[in-house]
Amino acid sequence: MDQQKLAKEILRLVGGEDNIQDYTHCMTRLRFNLRDNGTADRAKLKELPGVMDVNINGGQFQVIIGNDVSKVYGELSKIAKNNAGSAKEDTDQGNNKGQKLGIKGSIGKFFADVLPGIFNPLVPAIAGAGMIKALLAVIVMFNATAANTDLYKILNIISDAVFYFLPMLLAFSSAKKFNVNPYLAVVIGGVLLHPNFAKFMADGLTSMSFLGLPVKLVSYSSTVIPIIATVWIMSYVERFVRKIVPNVLKTILEPMLILLIVAPIALIVIGPLGIYIGNAIADGYMYFYEHFGVIAGTLLGATFSLMVITGLHYGLIPLVFQAIAQNGFDYIMPIMTVANIAQAGAVFAVFLRTKNGSLKSLSGASTISALMGISEPAIYGVNLKLKKPFIAGLIGSAAGAFILSIFQVAAYALGKVGLPSLPLYIGHKFSLMVLAVVVSFVVAAVVTYVLGFKDVTEAPVEENNTDLPEPSASEPVSAKKLQNEQIYAPIAGEVKSLSEVSDPAFSQETMGKGVAILPSEGRVVSPINGMVSVAFKKKHAVLLTSDDGAEVLIHVGIDTVKLGGKHFTLHVNQGDRINVGDLILEFDKDSIIQEGFEIITPVIISNTGDYTDIAAVSQTTVKEKDALLKLTV
Repeated sequence: MDQQKLAKEILRLVGGEDNIQDYTHCMTRLRFNLRDNGTADRAKLKELPGVMDVNINGGQFQVIIGNDVSKVYGELSKIAKNNAGSAKEDTDQGNNKGQKLGIKGSIGKFFADVLPGIFNPLVPAIAGAGMIKALLAVIVMFNATAANTDLYKILNIISDAVFYFLPMLLAFSSAKKFNVNPYLAVVIGGVLLHPNFAKFMADGLTSMSFLGLPVKLVSYSSTVIPIIATVWIMSYVERFVRKIVPNVLKTILEPMLILLIVAPIALIVIGPLGIYIGNAIADGYMYFYEHFGVIAGTLLGATFSLMVITGLHYGLIPLVFQAIAQNGFDYIMPIMTVANIAQAGAVFAVFLRTKNGSLKSLSGASTISALMGISEPAIYGVNLKLKKPFIAGLIGSAAGAFILSIFQVAAYALGKVGLPSLPLYIGHKFSLMVLAVVVSFVVAAVVTYVLGFKDVTEAPVEENNTDLPEPSASEPVSAKKLQNEQIYAPIAGEVKSLSEVSDPAFSQETMGKGVAILPSEGRVVSPINGMVSVAFKKKHAVLLTSDDGAEVLIHVGIDTVKLGGKHFTLHVNQGDRINVGDLILEFDKDSIIQEGFEIITPVIISNTGDYTDIAAVSQTTVKEKDALLKLTV
């Protein structure tokens, strides 16, 4: 399946644009915040060629793609641009109303949504700087240049810049996550890093005063907690300021007040407290590792890939940053590296043993990806599905981590957790790091090869079966046996072409083929004999499945999801049995129009690809239960 088609199918199966609040992506996953996770069809999403798995973590709906995620995201952004606009509009409106995103809800949501949203945008910069650090290590090792040359010094500045100015980068990404002005947030980060503070400290000052309040002078370079906490607090300050400042003075007073309130709070309270907390965490981590390192390290190695599945591994990122900032080295990143290498070893054994050509191709590509530091294609695409290789990967990772922990092998800079990061360890127990990598790969591969796995013979792992999935208990068996079918009019009114609908998701047939009806009455009745597959909580749309297999989406109006159910009355529930003419929902069309929304109603065949032809019955107007569409298998 090409990327464009995959994006269209993902959009359809997550419930369409109306079900999406916002979406983004990380290195391997599309991350959706859906209005209703239950609306998304997880089973069908997993069957899509190109989708490795589907996961819900902390309320976030994640579609795991692998290395091509940025391409799929790009295609999704093209066809769902109106949703992106809506999401942005909602955000802007939320800002105007003071609706701020805080660190609320479950710990799972914090790890799955907040931390990835803050740190993922920084990955390219951190990885690039880390690789320059690695390049410097290689240059010095081969005596290509000395550490006191101008070339080395300039390259060292380039590689250090991202870490020195890390609070400013985190300020920007945190501001995006907490929905505050990112440029004001960067200014706050700049205040913490201002060179005058460094000069004052060099002159021997340890504290200053602001309106009689003490300002402790500390270095915020490379720190994580102070700026993230500051921007979070800033979200509430911004909400308060927007409430009290008159609209006519907002441009001038609002940013001034935010800076005057937040910057002193950061310098007086949050910054020093964040430094204290960060140092305490780093010291506690170092104490625990140095006294119980073998147990802790081996356990982390054995469970790290499990943490990747749940998203909990993002909780380690601030710890890694803090350890390197405070101590100049970190013990976790080497273990992350061997965990990825171990999954590469396991999937490599699958590559060697499998007789299935498609699985061999997928496992070979996943081996290379995991060696380069991205393990999710191996984990989700192959190892988890075959089960035993994933377990073997955990065993191999534990073996490599055991070696690292015994000899306390540490990372002295940040980089990708894969083979490209190995030069970072040159001069710092490099041979032991290489030994741990080799052991993790070999152990995982040997265990996989010895344990074996149930080889794929009929259906390749990465390809979708042509057969439809087995019907669930709530679905009529005949719903999966597609037949030629007639769809009847669910609404009385004027029949329009989809091209006349202002929403491109419908007019460009992204959601499927069909027609639109300009209602003359505020009633929707069933156009099929079947069941209610989805009854949207906002009551503006329903998805029906007929006994002959047609999936019919009826969407009353354009962008009417924003009404939140106002002016709609739903008469059915999800799973209800319906027949042609049964009343499904009612709506007050005049009130909807007065609210500024169009009431033209698309009637879409969501599973368009299952039919060779979908033809509109040639009528300009219809009454309820008139013939509307003819479907040919």
